[in-house]
Amino acid sequence: MQKQANPLIGISLVAFVPTISILFTLNYNDDELTSQVFFMACKFWLLIAPAYWFLRVEGNVISWSMPNREGLILGSITGIVMSGIIIVMWLLFGATIDADAMLAEMETTGLTDIRIFVAGMLYWIFLNSLLEEYVFRWFVTTKGLDLLGSEIAAICLSASLFTLHHAIALHYFGFIWWQTILACFGLLSAAAIWSWLYFRHKSIWVCWLSHAICDVAVFSIGYILIFG
Repeated sequence: MQKQANPLIGISLVAFVPTISILFTLNYNDDELTSQVFFMACKFWLLIAPAYWFLRVEGNVISWSMPNREGLILGSITGIVMSGIIIVMWLLFGATIDADAMLAEMETTGLTDIRIFVAGMLYWIFLNSLLEEYVFRWFVTTKGLDLLGSEIAAICLSASLFTLHHAIALHYFGFIWWQTILACFGLLSAAAIWSWLYFRHKSIWVCWLSHAICDVAVFSIGYILIFG
């Protein structure tokens, strides 16, 4: 039997952890071991906390929520369309990015090493994007609905929290204010679409497929920027 639980507490337990992780990792990346340990601890928390809240606090049961054919098609279409927009925006504004500043920041993370870049690419496409869908599209979006009582409000809340830590990362990687605003508008729109997909299909796998396709486009641009 499900228990009544304060959804604001559940959201608070996870919503700002990615932001804290970004701030700590990029501010203290001179101490590589400490940064990596903190990064992994945050990822572990993001994996465990929503599951614990859902299963133990609320008393629900596990559900894998596998996607249907319509969901996979819609996930693929939205991912391809958004990837096309990402590429077009890069072609239009890519020359305005301070590539030297971005490369300097990437060097501190090791991403300028092709082996680490490939490993990072596989991690972000197949694991990190799935974790973000699990946290933001499933947990934060559904708890947002419980808290606010409106799908639109829940989508706006989840999309805003998702965009927050990405905006901070963009700032650290050398984006100037208007580039950050433009990129955040894209992130906010994508996150809203993914939350809408979740409400429509009740499956994070649909959202993940769309998200992963977009990450392929992002890392393709990153490869060109670093190694091209």
